[in-house]
Amino acid sequence: MTDDGSLASRGKPRVHKQTVKTLAFSILRGDFPAGHVLPPETELCDTLGISRSALRESIRALKDKGMLVARPRHGTIVQPRSAWQLLDADLLSWSMEIDPGAEFVLSLFEARQVIEPAAARLSALRATPDDLAALETAFADMTRAKAAGDFPRFNEADIAFHLALLRASSNVVFIQLSNMIGTALAIAFRMSIARAREPGASLSKHGDLITMIRARDPVGAENMMSRLLAIAAIDLGLNGGE
Repeated sequence: MTDDGSLASRGKPRVHKQTVKTLAFSILRGDFPAGHVLPPETELCDTLGISRSALRESIRALKDKGMLVARPRHGTIVQPRSAWQLLDADLLSWSMEIDPGAEFVLSLFEARQVIEPAAARLSALRATPDDLAALETAFADMTRAKAAGDFPRFNEADIAFHLALLRASSNVVFIQLSNMIGTALAIAFRMSIARAREPGASLSKHGDLITMIRARDPVGAENMMSRLLAIAAIDLGLNGGE
């Protein structure tokens, strides 16, 4: 798979996956803006080097994600971003590969500000020994990675920590939002590196959060997560933080 989503004819499933990604990238980059009518099937098939059936399957997949809509006598039209299934796993992944946009980054962070303090509070009430062990393991991995200056590995461990927190909440809706939280953290890491900031200043607060959860202190856990996110806002230059 190439970085720009170009096609590779290595079997039908791969061709389908690549075609979906290629068309999605064209929409995400603005090559096909909102309201744009896609070119005729024959033209797209020639451009992409695929069959009509493969093209139709790919267009159907993007319709399911809210990116396209078919209008009788008008053709297949690109939908505005507000209609997209933005928390779809594929869309989140594709947004990471291209510039997700400042508005989307802020929206992801605002969602974290609502979800994660609540997840921390519930985790303090519901976390099992296995949940606590997962948090401790992720925290230990973060600590080792920071000491080694291995920030990609630190980011992976940080994501594992926050996903473990969502699972510890035992809230099935929060757990279903894992893809969104993971993407938000990955974007935050990329932005921190671009701003030459060390993505590890809040490490001790992660340890404090585990202490609050282990002590069954829901208010303390909720407040500690809010403090973690306040530090993240400064790191990312959000909410006036520079």
